This record gives sequence, structure tokens and C-alpha cells, in this order.
Amino acid sequence: MSQQKHVDASAIEKVQQLSLVFQPIVSVKQEGTLIKGYETLLRHGDGVFFPFEVFHELTSSEASCDALNAWYEKTFEYYLTKYPETLFNLNIDMKQMKYASTWRMLKHISRYKGRICIELTEFYQVTTEENRRLFYESMNYFRSLGLAISFDDVGNGQHSLSFVTKNIHLVDTVKLSLLHFRHLDSDIMSLVLKMWVKISKTYHVNLVVEGIETMELANFLKERGICCQQGFIWGAPSPNLGH
Repeated sequence: MSQQKHVDASAIEKVQQLSLVFQPIVSVKQEGTLIKGYETLLRHGDGVFFPFEVFHELTSSEASCDALNAWYEKTFEYYLTKYPETLFNLNIDMKQMKYASTWRMLKHISRYKGRICIELTEFYQVTTEENRRLFYESMNYFRSLGLAISFDDVGNGQHSLSFVTKNIHLVDTVKLSLLHFRHLDSDIMSLVLKMWVKISKTYHVNLVVEGIETMELANFLKERGICCQQGFIWGAPSPNLGH
């Protein structure tokens, strides 16, 4: 019992140092740019990157993940209420879906459906029967709650071309990260983008390209019909939402 209390106290201490920052997802067209929504990103303490180690610790047991989900629900609902016209993308890792409190948290915030898109991170591995079952049960649950679904950081980790195209019927949006394709020359890059535009149109899903850091790249995408973009050129992650 004393060990369990220690775990809970440690989790609560870590959770109290968490915060959310937001990066805009924009529509880039000839007449200008428009913020379509924000990706919600987790931070810890003074960190400027995702806190992998802390997140792993908080999702390693039911007690600690309960503390994380209680914080997520309270904090995310604060922003949903404060910005009633804003769309938010919330990152979810399949590790979180092992715990009942994650399912409850998502059910509670689903009253804001229409303004929430679940972004599935690329870190989980659907390599065992148990993981595959959890993945498909979770996808069905998101859909039953009326939440939109996105594959995040396509081209990295679990979200390979094979995996995404096999499961593309389950999502509303594909987010392609160009950070993993920087080594390609412009002609090859054009072919990669053309392929993903074709996939998105054929399977009727939205395409967002991430990792846009220069106007040259932003215009390169716009010229190829890719209007939904995200990256530092359009805004760094910030605790303040701009309009």
C-alpha cells in the first residue's frame, strides 16, 4: 500500500508540471492564410520538446495514467471552453488506451465533438494480436464518440506507407511530415507529394503536410495543390492561441 501511495504522489508531482502548447494548422491559398485549428502538444516544466521520459512513466501504470488523464480532461476542457469556436487536435498514444480512465476521459470531452480530432501518434507498434485488437477497438470507440481521427507524423515509426494505406478508411486526415524527407531533391519530393495528394483524393481524406519551415517550401506545396500546412513558418508551438 505504501508503495502505491508513493507511485501516486510521484505521478501527481509530475502531472502538476505539465502544460499544453498549440501549433496552428493553416489553410494556404492565393487570397491568404487562415488558421483551421491547432495541434495540442504536451510539455513538462521548462521543456520545449515532448517529454518522452515523463510521458512513458505516466503511462506505465494504471494509477499514474489516471492522474495524467484527470489532468488532461481538466486542462483540455479549459481551452475548449475558453475558445468555443476553435478546433483542436489531441495527440493520443495507444499506450494510453490500455487504461479505462483514458476511455472515460475521451467520453467526457466528446461532448465537444466536431471540434476535436484525435491524432494517433506513430510510436505504438501494432505487432501483436493484443495490440492489433486494442488499435481497432480504439478506432471504433473514437468513431462511436463522433471524434475525427488522424494519423500523425506519417512517414515515421508505425505510420509507414503500408500501414497508413491499409487503414486509411479508418481516419479523416493524414498528416505527412516532410522532416523525414529533407534528403530528397525537389523532383523526387514532388513525386512523393503527388502520390499523397492522389491517395488523399482517392480515399477522400484530408491531407496536412507538417514540417514547413520556409516560405519557399510553403509555396512549393501550394503550387502542387497542398493547402493545409503546419510548421514553424506558420507559427511555433505556444501556450497562446492567435487568431
